[in-house]
Amino acid sequence: MDLFRRMKFAMVLGVALIVVQLAGGTAAWGQDEYDNWIARGHYVHVWPGSDTLRVENPPGQSPPVFTEFWADGGNGFNAELEYLVRPNIGVWAGLTFDNMKTNLKLEQGDITAYANDRVDLRQINFGGNYHFLPSGRFDFYAGLLLSWVGYSSSTFNFSEVDYDYQVKYDDELSWGLNVGVDIPFGENSSWFGSVQARYMFLALEGDNNVYALTVDPVQAFFGIGYSWW
Repeated sequence: MDLFRRMKFAMVLGVALIVVQLAGGTAAWGQDEYDNWIARGHYVHVWPGSDTLRVENPPGQSPPVFTEFWADGGNGFNAELEYLVRPNIGVWAGLTFDNMKTNLKLEQGDITAYANDRVDLRQINFGGNYHFLPSGRFDFYAGLLLSWVGYSSSTFNFSEVDYDYQVKYDDELSWGLNVGVDIPFGENSSWFGSVQARYMFLALEGDNNVYALTVDPVQAFFGIGYSWW
């Protein structure tokens, strides 16, 4: 996980420099007349690309206790505001509140027990988009984003055995890829439908990395937006 953290930090730094460079362009282009704001709101669905982690925890028990840890999908919502500094270049900021289902399987001798709980994600996002068809019927765009992610904890209660687990996860700074399309509701309409997909590079790391799981979720966004021309 240390190598993963170093690689992710390097990528986050690169994305941050790109976003800052795009944002800095607004000052250089401020004398131009072009000015456009876009607001979007979405329902979010999350598909984590999670493996299953199996560890002995707590260690030293007789018979030994083994746990398996994995994540499943969840839902949430999102709001963001984008400023187009050129017809095809935009910088944006937004908030995403979503969740994933975390699962824990416990095995001790002949006993097998299951428990699950939701982990909430609070994301503060900054990014840049390139709009391929700014004057077309559909506005296709793609870009990079930088995201600070705060996690809630997961609590697993096993009624079959005398074990309860609360896993507290480390917050993280990460990055991702974003693609989307905005579809106006009518000719010259400021309202539009919005569909996006994001791939995030995230990891659930809790309890001193006893439960460390790379999840790298795909997030699907479905919503509406409004443009100020």
